[in-house]
Amino acid sequence: MIFGINRLELPHKKAGCDMDKLEEYQRWQNNLARVRFPRWKELPTLGLYVDQVVAIVNEQLNHLGIEPLTKSMVNNYVKKKVIQAPIKKKYAVNQLVDLLLIGLLKSNFSLDDIRAGIAQVTMNSYPQAAYDRFVEILNALLAGEEIPSNNVINPQNDRLMTLALKSVLTRMDAAQLLTAMQKVAQPAPLENN
Repeated sequence: MIFGINRLELPHKKAGCDMDKLEEYQRWQNNLARVRFPRWKELPTLGLYVDQVVAIVNEQLNHLGIEPLTKSMVNNYVKKKVIQAPIKKKYAVNQLVDLLLIGLLKSNFSLDDIRAGIAQVTMNSYPQAAYDRFVEILNALLAGEEIPSNNVINPQNDRLMTLALKSVLTRMDAAQLLTAMQKVAQPAPLENN
């Protein structure tokens, strides 16, 4: 099970090449199950320059097949006050965390919604506790495991994080499956009458 959805079970090989394409999808699922996002304490705590921040964020996003962030995107996030400005051109761990969340969620949610979600979840929780819970949920969903219970984050915030992550991961899963299916067989074009 991945993201709360049963993994695709492939029948024994029949069509050779066609099944290979779906096996690529199954390998993607299996690889995804091994991805682990870092907890707060596993992230660098020293001030980082934008190039270093982008490299760290993109390393994590790459494991999930998510579009990378660029330096100009980060600079735009600072200008739009989506993330705090760096101090003496150096970014702290909280800004790195914000960029990890933005990178992960931006395909499904607007920047305003992401910022509002972060503010909502951290309103009654420390950012470190909220981020670590987010990672705990993400890692459990990726591994196809049950989400561990938690008494630190309030249940509504926990549900918000779970639903946001499920939407992102389900979208990724559907896109990967569609790509694999299209490699097996292309639908006939629609005819104009």
